[in-house]
Amino acid sequence: MTINSIKDIWFDDAATSAMGEAFDRACKSFRNSGSAVPELIANLIIQAAKNGERDPGRIYEQVSKNFGVESILVPIASVGSLPVHAYASVTHTA
Repeated sequence: MTINSIKDIWFDDAATSAMGEAFDRACKSFRNSGSAVPELIANLIIQAAKNGERDPGRIYEQVSKNFGVESILVPIASVGSLPVHAYASVTHTA
């Protein structure tokens, strides 16, 4: 991956920690999306941080929106091999 130099931009420890957490989470989420994805994720995270965002969850949401994932608020649970929304009612009959 090519690392581009960013001149005259400095991030404090809190910012770099949030950026790292968001990067790890996003790379895990989009790991099967292609080899250029980590660089795209990094650029999106840097842009969010340059705009003042310091919350790793909100940074991750911004990255996700750029990948077409609009809502990540509904948790998903797995029942057997079938993923279902966590608020769905699931009953088991024998």
